[in-house]
Amino acid sequence: MKKLALILVLLLLATPFASADPLEYLGLDPAGSYDLGGNTVTIISWAGARMEQYFDSFIPVIGRIEEAEELFNCKIEFMQTSNVPRLNQIRVMAGDSAYDLWHVQNKIGYFELVSAGAALPMGDLLPAEYYENLPPTLRMTEDALKFGGKYYGIGTMDHNPTYGFQNDLIFVAYNKTLLEREGIEDIHELYLNDEWTWDKVTEIGRKVTRDIDGDGEIDQYGISDVRPWDLAIANDAALTKLDADGRVVYAGDEPAYIEAINQYLDWWHNDQIAFPTRNNQDSLSKFVNGEAAFFFYVPVFRLPDLMEQMSDEWGFVPFPKGPNADDYRYPSQALSTTLVPVNAAQPEALVALRAFLWQEEDITRNIVLANVAPNRESAQVFMEAHEYWNGSASRLFEIPTWDATSVINYEILEGEIGPTAGMAKVRPVIQANLDELLGQ
Repeated sequence: MKKLALILVLLLLATPFASADPLEYLGLDPAGSYDLGGNTVTIISWAGARMEQYFDSFIPVIGRIEEAEELFNCKIEFMQTSNVPRLNQIRVMAGDSAYDLWHVQNKIGYFELVSAGAALPMGDLLPAEYYENLPPTLRMTEDALKFGGKYYGIGTMDHNPTYGFQNDLIFVAYNKTLLEREGIEDIHELYLNDEWTWDKVTEIGRKVTRDIDGDGEIDQYGISDVRPWDLAIANDAALTKLDADGRVVYAGDEPAYIEAINQYLDWWHNDQIAFPTRNNQDSLSKFVNGEAAFFFYVPVFRLPDLMEQMSDEWGFVPFPKGPNADDYRYPSQALSTTLVPVNAAQPEALVALRAFLWQEEDITRNIVLANVAPNRESAQVFMEAHEYWNGSASRLFEIPTWDATSVINYEILEGEIGPTAGMAKVRPVIQANLDELLGQ
């Protein structure tokens, strides 16, 4: 596996991704060249209030809103709503969205708005260097979210000091204190030696899962909160794929995906090394309390909280490799971007405004790693994840697939139907939903 040397990572910690002018570097005119005519730009997001707080509290961007309002001759307002994409569509129909910027995700509004023709295909309007020079993981996001072969998104709008990094990549946390007490080898070393695999998790899980206090009940587990759709990514599988004609097709009944479900069932039922609950908070508490060796659902946005909650020594690594994968994979629980409405009065000026408000130079590696990495080994993993993430999202098309898969996953877990038969059963409804949403 390709890896960054740890010494290189540490030397680069304080270096921002880019050093050029934030607008000209992206092929746009310099700040001060755009005039929005005194209009109010409305930034719409489910996290609008937190975005506003970000600009009021994060030192590198304090005063940025006022500066942008003067340079672009506009007013900026944040609108928080849970009614995305319906509100956005209403604003287009009413003619109120000419100066909107829409914060969306693959599972919150993106595909609905794009497929309905409510957003502009910005790849047709912007210079090629715009997408070429986005922060690498943001460019990867836009590649993953292409619709009909076109770019629609223009980069995300963060409410955390993580711009340029992925806020939703998922890692596996491990309790170093527990594992050392049980005589288990160092997990980071397993990762470095390409030995961090599903089989190794099974081996370790069997050793550490046991009754600690002698009451006849298991109270220490190997695994907490593993999810089959994330495990599938670690096996180079996904619920959907593109066929030879560029059509999005269901792939949840293919062998590599079924292999992930079977591993999930083995850990849950056969080996009984997974803490038997589907409640995320209970699973988190099990790990935080030092009663589970591995916690399989740690998105980047959760890492700062885990840094405060953990008293045991801990770290994190990528998902262990499945037998179908030749390298480590990094599932993401969401892909975020920004859309420009189809009736935008000045599309390029709105793009430039977003790029001015959120700049790569605002966020150094030191800032991010101080908030998310409990040690140097984890910092190395974090940086390598951002170097090698391939845009994979475990639930890319969540809206047309989630209802059917959540029901069938429960039935499979309860033994009501087998994985192969179960995932084949939902193929027709999921494919029909995909075709309807995407107009294919």
